Amino acid sequence: MIRIPSRLFFFEWLSLASVAALFLFFATQPVTTQPLGLALWLLMRMAFFALLSTMVVILINVPSFLRSRHHRRQALQSFEPRHASYWIDTGRIMVSFSLIQTTHLILKAYIPLINSGNFDPLLWRLDSVLGAGHDPVVVVLRLFSAPSIHRAFDVLYSGVYFFALWAGVVVFFAFLRGPSRIGFFNSFFVMWQLGLLLYVLLPSWGPVFTRPELFEETLTNMRFTVMVQHRLYLETSSLVAGQYNIVIRNFGLAAFPSLHVAVFVLYSLWAPKVGRVWLWWNVALIPLILIGSMLTGYHYLIDGIVGALVAACAWVIGKRTVVES
Repeated sequence: MIRIPSRLFFFEWLSLASVAALFLFFATQPVTTQPLGLALWLLMRMAFFALLSTMVVILINVPSFLRSRHHRRQALQSFEPRHASYWIDTGRIMVSFSLIQTTHLILKAYIPLINSGNFDPLLWRLDSVLGAGHDPVVVVLRLFSAPSIHRAFDVLYSGVYFFALWAGVVVFFAFLRGPSRIGFFNSFFVMWQLGLLLYVLLPSWGPVFTRPELFEETLTNMRFTVMVQHRLYLETSSLVAGQYNIVIRNFGLAAFPSLHVAVFVLYSLWAPKVGRVWLWWNVALIPLILIGSMLTGYHYLIDGIVGALVAACAWVIGKRTVVES
């Protein structure tokens, strides 16, 4: 007998609140030509990634009860995908993933319409305080000045990050069980929307867009980074100039906090439930992503620190809300 869920998970309430915020934005802002088209375009892509992740998870899980004939019956009884509740929860996660990522990206793209302020000067000053009078971004540029290092971080930050992000979702989906899996996704979605809230409250473009002269030499060796930054700059600067109905495909500039760092801090906090190797992998990525975020000019040091704090807060919320789910 299929059990019909009697109440919503925390991440479902979050997804409903996110959709409501998106409707409110389009109802009150001068964006008229593409709200529905943009939302559907993004929703389809987020749904595709959610579905693809689910298929990979199934492929990971299926062999687990086929390895040993002696234990097959016992393994089959405990194999989660054979239970209807597993598929119900999977569908709920997929829908929430699609809605939350869609609203996050759209609202991030239109930050200049929501809050026209700019806090880059403040972030530069905070970084100098953290560096005891030295600029951490400049220090990183000097320490990692070899062209080969630039090319390596170009690939890491513009390409490897995305696949590591997606792989993390798949791994936690596949190897966490029951309440732990729900707790992870509670924290994962909280992290994105808490980051979005800080984006809106403290808008900033990032070091490379406010002091581009610092990065001229470095970026000559970062072909992929330059390509992405060029598209991001065109979109955001067009919105600042009042061209509200441009076609959005890269989803805006937002330096504070660094959710690139937050992702792998959050993964590291949940990783002990999966295994030691998975923990080491994610912990090793944190300093690499932090350095890459400053070397490419996307972020200040303070962005990475606050990103880690966002992840820690999301982890605590995820662990506490799962008891209520």
